Amino acid sequence: MSKQAMKEIPVGQGGTGFCIIRKKELKRKKNGEPYLKLELGDSSGRLPAKIWKGAENLFNRLNVGQMVRIQGKIRTYRNVKELRIERLRIADQQKAAEYSNLIPTSRKDVSQLRQRLEKHIKTIRNVHLNNLISVIFQGEESLDNYLKMPSGKLWHHNYLYGNLEHLQCLLDLADVVCHHYDRINRDLLKAAIVLHNLGNTMEFTRDGFIDYSTSGRLLGHSFLALSEVRNAIRRITDFPEELKIQLFHIIGSQENGPEKSSSVVPMTFEAIILSLLKHTDMQVNAAARILNYDRIPGSPWTKFNSLFHRFLYTGEMKQRGESEEAVPDDGLMDQAVDNAGIN
Repeated sequence: MSKQAMKEIPVGQGGTGFCIIRKKELKRKKNGEPYLKLELGDSSGRLPAKIWKGAENLFNRLNVGQMVRIQGKIRTYRNVKELRIERLRIADQQKAAEYSNLIPTSRKDVSQLRQRLEKHIKTIRNVHLNNLISVIFQGEESLDNYLKMPSGKLWHHNYLYGNLEHLQCLLDLADVVCHHYDRINRDLLKAAIVLHNLGNTMEFTRDGFIDYSTSGRLLGHSFLALSEVRNAIRRITDFPEELKIQLFHIIGSQENGPEKSSSVVPMTFEAIILSLLKHTDMQVNAAARILNYDRIPGSPWTKFNSLFHRFLYTGEMKQRGESEEAVPDDGLMDQAVDNAGIN
């Protein structure tokens, strides 16, 4: 919504602003009276909403992906925050400029993240992997589009520049792990991290809100990433066959984890490490968002979460005046980055 995003409005308070319709469903109460159930999205994420007056008429007029201006109040239903809509109207074309501003965006310093990522890339010494990265990201626009993509739809890094955040975190973690295990092929691991999410540019759409494209649903981002890397390698005459197979394996086995399974499981040292690091960052990022936004009002617990299959304990941070967003201790990370030669 307007200045204060939907999920940041306290329970019992109201607001007015613009949202995107992500889902719509015409439901009926026990007495047969219809009501409209919506899922709305803005810069803070998504929130369920209900409207009781003129439900059938609005259901026929509203479309998924449409921008609307609403007035309503935040309430809870079965420990879940939702918006009870009091007024709704379709936004006119003059408000189209605000359309893109409703997609959640990283709250971190994007320019600093990118500078750090580019320094990581410069530490890759293998000429073949360096050449491959250069071929794939020819021109600033190609890299810009890749880094601006989300890394997930609902749970983790589900916002613009989420991919940049995810890649940067994985590269930092890779340096920490490489500092402890000298068997790791650092160049191969880092190159795989940089390239493993290439499918995101084709997997997701950003038309008002983040969603899967047809190719994203049917093929998945691992397959799409492999296709991109394979096409780039075909343009390189002397790329070593063994290096190609190992890189393909890391990218193809990346989805192996407790909730997912790739067509192949990680069988090389670097593939195992990427799979574990990727799963760790995905889970931690999702948990941080859930702790920030899904806390039950008046309780130190979140609502039951279907990703983790449990309640999450938020503690008494608000009561102590502490920030709800975890602030990492960068001491160990800075040491590892120094060891990697990154300034």
